[in-house]
Amino acid sequence: MITIRDTAFDFNAGLDAIERIEHTDLGKTLPSRPWAEFPAHEYGRRYARLRTLMEREGIDCAVFTQEENVRYFSGYLSVLWVSKFRPLMALLPADVSVDGAVLVSGQEMENARGTSWVENPTVFSPQHPPMPHLAQLLTDMVGDRARVGIELGFGQRLGLNIEQLRELESLVPGIELVDITPLSECVRMLKSDLEVDLLRTSSEISCQGVRAGWEALREGVSEHDIASVIGARMLSLGAEIGSARGSFLGIMAGSRLLFSNALATDRETLSAGDMVLIDGGASYKGYLTDFIRQASLGPMDPEARRWLDVAIEANHRAIDAVRPGAVASDVYETAMVAFGDHGLREFNRMTIIGHGIGADVHELPWIGEGGIVYTSDTVLREGMVLAIEPALGSPGQGPFGRFIVENIVAVTADGTELLTASLPDSMWYVDA
Repeated sequence: MITIRDTAFDFNAGLDAIERIEHTDLGKTLPSRPWAEFPAHEYGRRYARLRTLMEREGIDCAVFTQEENVRYFSGYLSVLWVSKFRPLMALLPADVSVDGAVLVSGQEMENARGTSWVENPTVFSPQHPPMPHLAQLLTDMVGDRARVGIELGFGQRLGLNIEQLRELESLVPGIELVDITPLSECVRMLKSDLEVDLLRTSSEISCQGVRAGWEALREGVSEHDIASVIGARMLSLGAEIGSARGSFLGIMAGSRLLFSNALATDRETLSAGDMVLIDGGASYKGYLTDFIRQASLGPMDPEARRWLDVAIEANHRAIDAVRPGAVASDVYETAMVAFGDHGLREFNRMTIIGHGIGADVHELPWIGEGGIVYTSDTVLREGMVLAIEPALGSPGQGPFGRFIVENIVAVTADGTELLTASLPDSMWYVDA
């Protein structure tokens, strides 16, 4: 039986409950693995925090089916996520005296043993349905009457198809399936020092990659040429390759500057007066960068330059407003005030000016308009990492272009650390 949540999850209360929990609060020591991405105590901390929220919500076991959560909570690593035919899962019971589990395709046994803290991975044949194995694991862990959390909510995707989900329901009719999404997102909002360090490295790789792209800019190159230079540089510096969640890059140039999130094309080449916008960044050991920089072949139109300067000012003022205890919606309003000070608030493009970032490019909290944007009432805390990106522009009004930069900041005990500082967010000019 699937039960959809009909009440809002209180993220501030959840963060209050887990903020000071460490691995020692789990009540057991997780085993180390030779090829794990993190030490065992890091996974213990994550599990302890998730378990606390599960107990508050009356959830007996968590089942994770998407790569980011399986990797984050169990440590299991594989490139097999590129296949949609073999679901891969992690199970974490609230009762830690019961062993957790990972359920993987048979060929994945050694990957699971080498990377995940879970003892004795459960395997299934790729040619046989995995749901009976999952049903048996659940029954062994929690019995035939329990509440089991699974990724049903906003911001996450099940790694199962509908047929498999229905099969699971039929196999465990006494188990109630409820949404685990806000609980896992709550845990992932607060980064450890180790996670922040990976995000710091990912950001630096991204800055150096885009710098190389800008240095290669000239008339006659295409978006694809620029993206190739950036990608090659990022990979040479350690950006992740082979993962289902690899580095990503949106690039919009010339006549495509009003596009968003576009793949690079070689259909046209750059000419004098064109601008280029890069949005994205490197994945480093599973942690992503999402930042925006712009370049111009020759001087900009003066009014376009003014709009970009205002967007940059709004970005900096919003970052200055980020600190422990600040409310996400207040940070949003700080950017809106900056737009209004220059008579441009009506050209604000979005009801958000930022978001969390980590193992996913978009994580909570959203930094958005109060009363409208999900989690905009979240109180910011040390350990959060945010992408800040107030944007100006309106097709058919004002100068041509998208006027935005995006920066990554880690919330520290007394303010922020700017992780994307090594590549200035001012317009990069190239002689045309």
